[in-house]
Amino acid sequence: MDPITAGSFVTDGYADQGIDGIALSKDPPHVYLVQAKWSDVGSAKFDRKAAVELIVGLDYLDRELFSEFNARGEALGEAASELMVEGNAPVTLVIALMGEISPDPDSVMPVLNNAIARFNQHGPRVDFRFLYAKDFTRQVREDRAPEPITLNVIMRPWHQHDGMHTSYQGSVRVEDVASWSAKHGAGLFRANIRDPLGATRTNSGIVQSLITEPGNFWYRNNGITVLCDSITPRPGSMQSPHSAPMQLTAENASIVNGAQTVTAIAEAMRTHPEVAAHATVGVRVIATNGAAGFTEDVTKATNLQNSVEARDFIALDPVQGEIREDFAADLSKQYTVKRGTPDPSPESGCSIVEAAAALASLHPTADYSARLARSLDPLWERGERGAYDVLFNPRPSALQIWRAVTAVRAVRETLHATRSQREGRAAAIAQHSEYLIAHLVLKNLSVSRVIDEPSYLWDEEVLPRVADAVATLVPWLIHHADAEFGSGTQIRTILANPDQTRKLASLTLSSAEAGEKAPTLPAEYVRVSPERRPRRPNTVPYLVDANAIAEGAALIYDSPVATEQAALAEWLAEDSRRGRATWVNSRTKPILWEADQKQYSPSGLVREMWQLAEWKEQPVANQGTTRWRLKGGESLWAIALRLQEAEEGGEPNEIV
Repeated sequence: MDPITAGSFVTDGYADQGIDGIALSKDPPHVYLVQAKWSDVGSAKFDRKAAVELIVGLDYLDRELFSEFNARGEALGEAASELMVEGNAPVTLVIALMGEISPDPDSVMPVLNNAIARFNQHGPRVDFRFLYAKDFTRQVREDRAPEPITLNVIMRPWHQHDGMHTSYQGSVRVEDVASWSAKHGAGLFRANIRDPLGATRTNSGIVQSLITEPGNFWYRNNGITVLCDSITPRPGSMQSPHSAPMQLTAENASIVNGAQTVTAIAEAMRTHPEVAAHATVGVRVIATNGAAGFTEDVTKATNLQNSVEARDFIALDPVQGEIREDFAADLSKQYTVKRGTPDPSPESGCSIVEAAAALASLHPTADYSARLARSLDPLWERGERGAYDVLFNPRPSALQIWRAVTAVRAVRETLHATRSQREGRAAAIAQHSEYLIAHLVLKNLSVSRVIDEPSYLWDEEVLPRVADAVATLVPWLIHHADAEFGSGTQIRTILANPDQTRKLASLTLSSAEAGEKAPTLPAEYVRVSPERRPRRPNTVPYLVDANAIAEGAALIYDSPVATEQAALAEWLAEDSRRGRATWVNSRTKPILWEADQKQYSPSGLVREMWQLAEWKEQPVANQGTTRWRLKGGESLWAIALRLQEAEEGGEPNEIV
């Protein structure tokens, strides 16, 4: 039933006679009498008194004593009685409990069983059913699950593979594949370990292959693998099936390998349909037949064309799907899991990367947050010493994750805002200890007791205190790092040792909690007005030589010049791809522009964009590295500046 119809059946209130809802189904005839018990903490119970009240309400309806009910109950009771008498409708007593506690078999069940026996003397007319919290949770997930996709696949030539799983393989026209993408979008890839990655060097090469040599595309591409529940084949000829195309109907289909190929095909058909349409691509369609683990095994084994990261396989963990559903249902926010899926805006949600890093910071020990000093890769390690299973098993609540994320964001913002106050080693310690500092702040603020409490005013009580906690903890962290391990020891070397990390965290927290005045940092740790420095190396070659940005990292156009923003705003809004690009490790042309799949230098691409936007007041030159930034991060120029300053402070570069 739709929500409005279901809501109209609610009778809960004064004189409901133990019945909170009378739901009527006319085809087939059926009457549902509902008694619901709510509990904020999932501990609702159904006792003998409630059972007696429910049976009394049923008895009133059977004897047509409708005036005993409130106004809505009276009207619904009359309609129910009509169905029960004239439609011979059966009656189900539904006991809906927001809890998991079964009714007492000695006091409650006899009331129900005796009533059922009394009403069923002349045939089975009445029964009862219990619904628990797990039933409602399951129903919510089923309601929010996407509709299964049915793909029509036309192959020529084709052949059927003999094996335990029904499967077909053959050539499919790329224009047919493009139509799949147009109709179903990202839903095609819901069983894949990642969504399409956008403009990468590999994907750009697929597009170029399609529009330059479509006849050779089949030979050069690894093809597409489709998994589905079942396949219905319809050969074009009964007597000579292989002489005609084979049409397959794949139910509940998902592309588990070839997401990048499908996206590139859609792009090529959009820009050069007259050329790309001549190409075909190899496609496999395999029916899983409900085999447990088969989908996951095939997905892992077939994803080799673009590099696969450990994080990608985490997308297959059912826990992540449950967290995504909890974010939507409990918080009305987004939670993205697959690599390639655009991260939500900060106010509307977070990604699994941000969530995992925040949970590492929230963990009772400092070990997990310290591991992130060099890379976020440890977040996806599984097994006895891996972080992933510790952080996500048992499954954390959406509220806990979101609050941890907001706290870590507040720590990061505070560190960024105060970065100009620190110099040399102090700056390096603060930079590379970001998640350890977040861990210390969360411990210092004692959030573990309230982070899962829905009624707690987190935004008002915790987040405003983050800046003061950072101001207290960071000087103590720097002080103890020098005092215990020597001023010549790199902070990441300290954090790589669990024993040293725990000791450093303990000393820092103890000093802060003792209320002692934060230590004064040595003069060389405090930034003063900078003197004129020698010319820094060119940004792009420096970033490439330092391997500072990962190949394929997403870039966003974000000019710091207000007049330029205003001049290009309308042109950028016409096509969102104009403001997106991908980093390629090239010393001359490191930006792969999503709008045309070509590589540019940062300044060269900005000039091209100015011209295409027909900006008449454009200046003669531009600093392109200030206009392109990492998605959710710093500009290319700011990254280079930060890493160069870190080098001067004695800390090596890192990939961002």
